[in-house]
Amino acid sequence: MTDFVADDIDRAILDLLYRDCRMSLRSIGAAVGLAAPSVRDRILRMEDLGVIEGFGIRINRRRLGYTLEAILRVEPLPGKLHSVEKTLEALPEIVECSVVTGEDCFVARLVLREIGDLDRLLGPLHDMARTKTSIVHRQPVPLRNPPV
Repeated sequence: MTDFVADDIDRAILDLLYRDCRMSLRSIGAAVGLAAPSVRDRILRMEDLGVIEGFGIRINRRRLGYTLEAILRVEPLPGKLHSVEKTLEALPEIVECSVVTGEDCFVARLVLREIGDLDRLLGPLHDMARTKTSIVHRQPVPLRNPPV
């Protein structure tokens, strides 16, 4: 696998697609100074190289009733690592989870309709892990693409 070296046009295309993945090839082309077929070729090349892994949508969680977000740090008890991982995977309110180094093995982001949801979500973990939860107050740096 070779590293992808993006030029200014590739970077602009990625930025436009990140902001609106439904943008037409013609609109992207107008913004970057290329014809639509050239934009399509560049996008296909970036897909083939694995730079673009897919296209998606951003959902407004608040509109779905998830008024709170929390960060959950999980330290499995001895011998419970795999059980904890399976439990975390099974909770649909966990929207992101990473295995990390340090005292905690997992750091997860979860959405909540109300603070009382924590008892229901954390209950299955009590016999297999120590947990620490922080409510997200605000997010000054939302999820974003790395520099290209």
